[in-house]
Amino acid sequence: MTGKVYDLDGGQRAHTPQPPVADFWFAQLDVRLGRIEYMVARLEWQMMIIACVAFVLLALEILQAVRGS
Repeated sequence: MTGKVYDLDGGQRAHTPQPPVADFWFAQLDVRLGRIEYMVARLEWQMMIIACVAFVLLALEILQAVRGS
């Protein structure tokens, strides 16, 4: 006996595809990029609110200066 083991379907082994590791990596990357995009969007809103408040305060100061109070 030679000790070789053969499958019953003609001696060819069944090929099982390996799960793609890149899919998991890309999923993790998408999650992290999504969090970064959320933080940047929130920062944009905060900066817009700060700019609007500063503009309103400047407008009030200009009105007060024009009125002469």
